[in-house]
Amino acid sequence: PVWLLVDLHPGLFFGSRRQLKSALLLRAAALLGWSAVNGGDRLGAVITSGSDAGAPLILPPRARQAGVLPLLEALVERQPRAPGAAAIDGMNAALQTLQPLVRPGSMTLLLSDFSNFDERCELQLATIAARSDCRLLWLTDPLEASGLPRGQYRLGLPGRLWWLDGERSRKAWHTAWQERARHLDAMTRRLNLPLTQLSTADAVSTALPPLLRSAA
Repeated sequence: PVWLLVDLHPGLFFGSRRQLKSALLLRAAALLGWSAVNGGDRLGAVITSGSDAGAPLILPPRARQAGVLPLLEALVERQPRAPGAAAIDGMNAALQTLQPLVRPGSMTLLLSDFSNFDERCELQLATIAARSDCRLLWLTDPLEASGLPRGQYRLGLPGRLWWLDGERSRKAWHTAWQERARHLDAMTRRLNLPLTQLSTADAVSTALPPLLRSAA
């Protein structure tokens, strides 16, 4: 079987280019799912909405349309409708749910922006990677890496808005982004896991084929 571990939290309701990160995740999952079942594999998924409500959703591995269509329906229903903070334990709970389900010889594809990925998550992921062919897909947006352009911006959530100076905030913005990138790079090196970066600026149909060819 091929397992998709999907980290669909409210923080993905964000995008500065052609699509939201949540839409990028959905499109990537659709392409990966259809590629898996068209190749004769069974497709299963563990989906966390990243909120504090409810346990991760488990979709058992199934062949053909029975594997893909329930996944797409679940991802559409769980698309975030507004920005918000991800639950601190959302990804860890999803990894704990998937770990006993993975069997030797399977493949695990993890889709996330890794915003709440901590040491507990890494320990869970190490166990999953030891049992399966595990690959990571990192959802990003160009604005996360570049920071805000020069100017004044009103940011926040309804009822919690403030003004931010783009130029003055850029150094701290870069520092936070580089720290996340370094942490993720170090983890993939320790666990010897391939990492594919997906950007909201790019079409999934052009970004994913190299990964699909290497996984074949």
